[in-house]
Amino acid sequence: MLKILIKSFKDFFDKKILLLSFAPVFISVVFLGVVFFIFSDNINQFFVWIVSYIPFINGGFISSIVQGILGIIIFYELVLMMSVLFMAFIADSVVDRINKKHYHLKKLGFGTFLGSMTEAIKSNILFILLFIVLTPTMFIPFLNVLIQVFLWLILIKSPMLYDSLAFYAAKDEFEKIKKSDRFKIWLLSFVVASLFLIPVFGVFSYVLQLIFFTHFSLSRLQKMQKAN
Repeated sequence: MLKILIKSFKDFFDKKILLLSFAPVFISVVFLGVVFFIFSDNINQFFVWIVSYIPFINGGFISSIVQGILGIIIFYELVLMMSVLFMAFIADSVVDRINKKHYHLKKLGFGTFLGSMTEAIKSNILFILLFIVLTPTMFIPFLNVLIQVFLWLILIKSPMLYDSLAFYAAKDEFEKIKKSDRFKIWLLSFVVASLFLIPVFGVFSYVLQLIFFTHFSLSRLQKMQKAN
């Protein structure tokens, strides 16, 4: 795991990968910025409605602060969600770059762009449902951090595994790695999901997370193919 972390941080600063990392975030921030500006009144009313259900907050200055915090949290969560979707357009290029530098595997997998988008959409839907249910926990100290990491883990785990492996592994190889390394995949997902906690950098961390997953997935695939 430590070797993967070291390799990944070095590869993140590869000029091509670093340039690609800005695209999903930039598109997400611009798109959501326009949406929030156009529908600002409706969004503000939505925040007021949510805060009204939080115990011990009955309007006034405290209510305004909570609404502002909630607005930042939701905007940040939406940027991450949109980044996961837009990442489908560049994920293949990032994985190809890592493979070319380190593993030199043949691209014989079953993965498709549609499959990548499908995994991202399914994870986003599950993330949204859980986020709505767990929103009140965002104001409970310490627990809110764990809930956030758990939600981000749900958001990225399946898309990351698919994007990092499906384009190089056959279907049976993919399923074998997914099953045999289930615990390691959950652990890696938890570790990389925690990167979202880093202020500012968190919004750019999806590419770094994909690099982590790519090193893990392609190294496992390489060992499997050599063993056969």
